[in-house]
Amino acid sequence: MYAIAMKLQKKGLVLLVVIAAVAGAIVWSQKDTKNTHEVKIKEVNKQSQVKLPGSTIVKGESHSTIDPTSLWVVVSKKYPLSDKGYRPTDLVLPKVAERADKSDDEKSVRLSMAPALEQMLGDAGAAGHKLMLASGFRTYEQQQIYFDSYTAQFGREAANKFSALPGESEHQTGLALDIAYQDMHDCYLDVCFGERPAGRWLAANAYKYGFTLRYPADKTAITQYQYEPWHFRFVGKELALALHKSGLTLDEAKPYLDR
Repeated sequence: MYAIAMKLQKKGLVLLVVIAAVAGAIVWSQKDTKNTHEVKIKEVNKQSQVKLPGSTIVKGESHSTIDPTSLWVVVSKKYPLSDKGYRPTDLVLPKVAERADKSDDEKSVRLSMAPALEQMLGDAGAAGHKLMLASGFRTYEQQQIYFDSYTAQFGREAANKFSALPGESEHQTGLALDIAYQDMHDCYLDVCFGERPAGRWLAANAYKYGFTLRYPADKTAITQYQYEPWHFRFVGKELALALHKSGLTLDEAKPYLDR
């Protein structure tokens, strides 16, 4: 009987050892899963932080600079749209003053941009600047009409300094717009708009709403377009703030955004 008891005791001990080992493996596995999860979170957070010169960090979701649906897409002479027929699927008519003789297309902007535009022009109005959306989304075909008209008036080389070729226009993304005084009499889409009270207000405040002045006066060699104090581009508040602090154009920021 003693021998049997000893055998049972030993078997019980072995069983306890096995149970303990399994439990330990489960705990280790849980810890390992937790640690792995923490590492993944850190990796995601690291990937979503973009550092621009001037110690500016954009925190939040990273966006593509080549996808036309992205808030950070860069469209320029160097980076034309890959799809001629691209048309945003979420175009809306913002609740702002607009140029009445434009088509509904050109009065439209992307849904993600509309609230910011409404707030910015509303605040501009409260500050005494009666502004309107002069031009929003443009199709490839509409941009071709504009470019051909300017070419006929000024020649192709001159036209391409202030008008984009079709496929190279930010307007086709639905994220760019031209802003002007509602009466259209005071420096309408002219460089002198930058010296007007409304132009100065926009230059100083647009970033707070997620917009950046796309073609600054001192960056014409980089943007390859003339100074356009009326042309703004929606990129979201985080990137707009980073561009404002760093002094970079979207063209200059692209290499940092692609990292």
